[in-house]
Amino acid sequence: MSATWGIPMPLRSWNRRYLAVAGAVLLVAAAFLLGYLPRRLARSKLAAATAAEQGPPRVAVAKAVAVDAGRTLTLPADLVAFQQTFVNARASGYVRRWLVDIGDRVKNGQLLLQLDTPELDKQLASARASLLQTIAALAQAKANRDFAYVTARREQELFVKLLISAQENDQAQTQAAVWDANVKAASATVNAQRANVQQLEQLVAFGKVYAPYDGTITRRVVDVGTLVNAGAGTTATALFEISRTDPMRAFVDVPQAFAPSVHAGADAKVAVRNFRGRVFTGRIVRDAGALDPASRTLRTEVDLPNPKGELLPGMYVDVSLDVALSHQVIRVPSSAVIADSRGVHVAVVDGSGEVRLVAVTPGLDNGNTVDLVAGLSGGEQVMVTPPSSVTDGMQVQAVSAK
Repeated sequence: MSATWGIPMPLRSWNRRYLAVAGAVLLVAAAFLLGYLPRRLARSKLAAATAAEQGPPRVAVAKAVAVDAGRTLTLPADLVAFQQTFVNARASGYVRRWLVDIGDRVKNGQLLLQLDTPELDKQLASARASLLQTIAALAQAKANRDFAYVTARREQELFVKLLISAQENDQAQTQAAVWDANVKAASATVNAQRANVQQLEQLVAFGKVYAPYDGTITRRVVDVGTLVNAGAGTTATALFEISRTDPMRAFVDVPQAFAPSVHAGADAKVAVRNFRGRVFTGRIVRDAGALDPASRTLRTEVDLPNPKGELLPGMYVDVSLDVALSHQVIRVPSSAVIADSRGVHVAVVDGSGEVRLVAVTPGLDNGNTVDLVAGLSGGEQVMVTPPSSVTDGMQVQAVSAK
């Protein structure tokens, strides 16, 4: 192995390669720094100059508008029948025949159905026979009482003449009193039996079912031969469903802000999608008198004349009411309202372009706009679509929204 200057040849070759690589890296790094840093500084200066020229970010603003307290409030509702009843039987029996079907208009007191009531008929016949027996027993008791009266009168005359003893006279008078009591008991039995007969006669009469009011048959539940149990419990069978559809009823839930302006007798306009372009006029007849604690709304009933039967139960309608607020409201775009962990705010931009977050109390949501009942006084410029990063004191350039 040869050596130069006391260093082995392989080690000296490795040092040369290392120095060459290191030199190359230094050259590349120097070239990078000399080329990149000036360009980066130039870009930074350009961005700063551009930002200085552009100024604060541009945002769309809209004017908060103060609206009058009076307005027309439109609320959804379903039409329901003025009266709707399941007709049940008061007597048990079998359906002999039915006289009306679904869709038929009926009058109050019209015969709807007849039942066969064989058990009641037998009970009525037995009660009538028992009544005859009690009447006969009453007649017999009266005859015995009259005979006892005659005997007591004769015994009294004989006792006065001292022809009979006092005991015999007392016995005759007592017997007359006993028969008088027997007559009263027999008379009471007759009255009780007569009431029983009348009750059974009424039950038999209930075998004929009549309409409780003018209306329309909306359902027939039974057919000929159906066994019907009396009453309206779980074991009873409904016969018909009848609805009175003139007038119709609509129930609307009025928000709390407008509840004080709802009064019985006020007109209500009802629009039905089936009758495009037509408006039906109804009237407020009553309200619940208390707000629903869950929705903070007032349940209100509107009655709607329906003489031609055009309106049907279950129709979806829009009810418009003339309502008022006790104070002015401020209307802003719905997108302007910021609701987050900080609360409910709107971003107001003043004349110098400074943003101020104002806490507000939203009222009625009209869709594209929201009525604010507290927080603004009207005329403020509010950001239409504030960014999530908006903060108090932020500088912006306001542009009126079209």
